[in-house]
Amino acid sequence: MDARPTQKLAAYLADWSHLLLAAHLLMVHVLAFGGWQLPAVRLLWVAALGLFLLWQPFVAGERRISLGQGGILFVAVLASTWVLGPWLLLIWCGALAGAIGGRVLWSERRGERIGYLLAFGYVIGVTVFGVVPEISPKVVLDPLPRAAFASLMPLLLPLLLVFPARTPQRRAGEAFDLFYGMLVFLVLAVFVLGALAYMLVGGVDYVEALFSTSLTMAGALLVVAWAWNPRAGFSGIGSAVSRYLLSVGMPLEQWLVQLAAESECETDPVRFLDAVMGRLQGMPWVVGSAWEAAGQAGGAGERSVHTHVYQMADLVLTVYFRLPPSPSMRWHVEWLLRLAAEFYEVKRQAHELQRIGYLQAVYETGSRVTHDVKNLLQSMQGLCYAAAQPGDPALRAGLLGKQLPLITERLRATLDKLQAPMIEHGGREAAGEWWWHLRSRYAERDIDWLGVPAAGEELPATLFDSVAENLLQNALAKRQREPGLGIAVSFADGVLTVVDDGTPLAPALAATVLREPVGSEDGLGIGLYHAARQAAAAGYLLELAENRSGRVAFRLSSARTSAGAP
Repeated sequence: MDARPTQKLAAYLADWSHLLLAAHLLMVHVLAFGGWQLPAVRLLWVAALGLFLLWQPFVAGERRISLGQGGILFVAVLASTWVLGPWLLLIWCGALAGAIGGRVLWSERRGERIGYLLAFGYVIGVTVFGVVPEISPKVVLDPLPRAAFASLMPLLLPLLLVFPARTPQRRAGEAFDLFYGMLVFLVLAVFVLGALAYMLVGGVDYVEALFSTSLTMAGALLVVAWAWNPRAGFSGIGSAVSRYLLSVGMPLEQWLVQLAAESECETDPVRFLDAVMGRLQGMPWVVGSAWEAAGQAGGAGERSVHTHVYQMADLVLTVYFRLPPSPSMRWHVEWLLRLAAEFYEVKRQAHELQRIGYLQAVYETGSRVTHDVKNLLQSMQGLCYAAAQPGDPALRAGLLGKQLPLITERLRATLDKLQAPMIEHGGREAAGEWWWHLRSRYAERDIDWLGVPAAGEELPATLFDSVAENLLQNALAKRQREPGLGIAVSFADGVLTVVDDGTPLAPALAATVLREPVGSEDGLGIGLYHAARQAAAAGYLLELAENRSGRVAFRLSSARTSAGAP
């Protein structure tokens, strides 16, 4: 027999758990108000257990069970039906209240939470007005009409359809909280047994005992709530309990779910770290958090004197506590931060691999260009050879004989760079001569030239040529977008500065333009990035000195000079 239709039906019913819960409560209601005494009505207990198995938050309701498990389940249902009575119903209502209470705390939607609270209150009503009076003839509800409760209470169950107690997705660790479920069960047991004891010892009726016990329990819970998280400057019993509980407010599996969710949303490692540290604000014992990574910093919330710091390489994570944390809480937070740091490290390495892959693509493109330039060089060498042959009277041949060797040498130098993409510093050249050649190449470009090199000063010509060409080409391209843009180049004391009076770079572009390749219409990313790496390898520093409206300045200077600058 094909079991797939049964599984689909079970999965459908599990998605509409508010209907299952309402039907289960109705059957328990019938049994609690005297129905357990009738053999025909007692069979409702079997159906009630079946509905509970589909609704329960411990395992998936659509899960198939083996033959052995089915046999054990059948024996347990048969035995419980045989011995069904008020005491068994009392224990079942307590367990049901604990299951519902343990699920309320993980409900995120307001309607879902209201539905669970309504079901929880209904279980309390069935226990107090239905089950307990069945235990002994001495327990009577006079002057309250028990028959009216039996008839009118089921009218509240359709409200569960208005506030659906269901979740759209089952996720491990969020369906049920065992600790709070047990706490609810114990509180309900103390309330019921306390009312019975007060009625027998004090010689009062059941209604008065319920009222007095309710007031006593309410006062006791208020005291416990205050002692759990006091405002007088000490940590309270909540900190003491946390010494024995390893999941202090946030299980590790739930934290992993949140880390995975943020990892899918954020690809940038720094933004991921900021989002993850912000998640810690949801913990009741955390007032703030801070982080430092990759030269950047951020944080959320408030600061306090009670902190826990986790450090790994250049990553520093700090959590600020409301009260002094216990050793077990520190151990727990250490693991949470360590997991966040590992996720960050993975994303950082992935980002670095992406950058390396980008550079690899650039180098592979350069290799292909090398082949084309090499072919061109061979052709031009042939032209040079033909132009230099004796007996050729043409003036053009003489001109070619002068110009083509120069072009050939330049192409050869380009070919050498493409074939060996390693960064080379090149030889040193007199600063005055280099400055004159640079001004000559851009003599007709309406550029202001400021400064005069000192006599005898030398500089790495290859580096300064590469940086100056990149900066000037970017500035001239910017002038095409902003007509009338003023460009000035200054050189003094070994420091080259290129300035324009246009619009500044966007903050995101300014932060990364010299640190990694970026996309840009003017090619600002790859050229300046390689120029900055070349400068760093030669002991120089290329930086964005100013970035404001009316003055955008790039500066190339010696690393020693920059380190000594104020």
